[in-house]
Amino acid sequence: SEDPLAEEFEMLDSFYSSDQLQKDLPSRCGTFRARVRIPESGLLLCAGENGGQQHRLQFLPRLVLDFQLPSGYPEADGRPSFGLSCSWLSRQQLVAIGNRLVELAAERAAEPVLWFWFEFLERELWDFLQLGDELRLGADWRTEDAILNINSSFSVTQTARSAKEVEQEILAVDADERHREFQRSFHECPVCVSLKPGTSCVMFRHCGHAFCDSCVAAAFRALLEADRPDRLGCLQCSGKEQPPADPSLVRRLLSPEEFAKYEQRLFDAALSTMGKLDTCPRCQATVLVDPSEGRCLAHCQACYHAYCQLCRATYHGTEPCRIRGSSLEQVMETYMNSDGDKRYKMEQRYGLKRLRALEEECRTQDYMKSQQKCPACKAYVEKISGCNKMVCFSCKAYFCWLCSTLLDQFDPYRHFRVSAAAAAGATAMGCAGRLFDGLQTDDE
Repeated sequence: SEDPLAEEFEMLDSFYSSDQLQKDLPSRCGTFRARVRIPESGLLLCAGENGGQQHRLQFLPRLVLDFQLPSGYPEADGRPSFGLSCSWLSRQQLVAIGNRLVELAAERAAEPVLWFWFEFLERELWDFLQLGDELRLGADWRTEDAILNINSSFSVTQTARSAKEVEQEILAVDADERHREFQRSFHECPVCVSLKPGTSCVMFRHCGHAFCDSCVAAAFRALLEADRPDRLGCLQCSGKEQPPADPSLVRRLLSPEEFAKYEQRLFDAALSTMGKLDTCPRCQATVLVDPSEGRCLAHCQACYHAYCQLCRATYHGTEPCRIRGSSLEQVMETYMNSDGDKRYKMEQRYGLKRLRALEEECRTQDYMKSQQKCPACKAYVEKISGCNKMVCFSCKAYFCWLCSTLLDQFDPYRHFRVSAAAAAGATAMGCAGRLFDGLQTDDE
């Protein structure tokens, strides 16, 4: 006849999946990972100090049952031995579960017991332990490893873990199981109002809202084109209720080029909030500028050099930046030809009084370029327009604006004629034909 254990294993295969039950018929042993059924309304996980951190759960990490069956099982008078382990149950609770499994085996002597064990662990355990609708993880959680052999029938194994570690495991398992449950179902997208399988949909974990992949991808592309990568998230939530989408989701829905653009936009946004990158003028190392340190102060962490971001010189506090001689003319030209915000920023950098004084000096120099001394009486004469034959307003002498030569009172233009200039010598030769030299016409 067929082995009773083989028949029992075959029967169990029709009830439990391979990820729940692993068995080895020749060795007469196996492992069962029980999905403990919690209240239909859900379970409230209370963690942290005084249970201040609360999470609504639908799934818990599995309770693990390792069993070893005697050679005469189930007819012979031999009880199965087993071990129990679970991350979220206390040692006392595991001992109580083990004693109950021993009682169930004793009640069904010479009968297969595995199915009754499995059903108890999955369907009756919650009520048996009277756990209610809250699971509390106090600060005094397990602090050391423990393997407790209760008797020859079973043992209890526990790993030293903090309450925070157990909380993180519970939340991770809950999220993973919810995702699997979501993918096995069909969902109606509220955007396109079409029924899609879970494998073609997205569920945002923080709020539970679900949409089809194509609608979420279209919304993400529109936000990316609008330069709002920080708004990629649930299509229904808004404001503070909407945390950013997981980058793995964005990668799955967008093309490689679009995802690269998304990453670059996020990187640029992060840099704008944390400061800007600069290069140290001393050691050329990259410097992250902290905006809170001052309007132009930067500290190099490599060589500890403090410098001004504007003029690149050693930091000079509230003193305005110095204008170097080689750049003075360029700075003044930019300042005199600017207005509004650009002019204001230059005044903040170089100092208002300094720029105003330099501006006045430049205007004076430009004015002096339009004046010359009369070669006869040394009075200043200004040329506004006209030819290069000048008349002194003081002594009425005629002179050349180009070479300051006194001109003939009776024929002042002789100096500018070619033949006459040649007879006058080398000095006048330079002014021959240059009577109107430098004169601006209307076309110019």
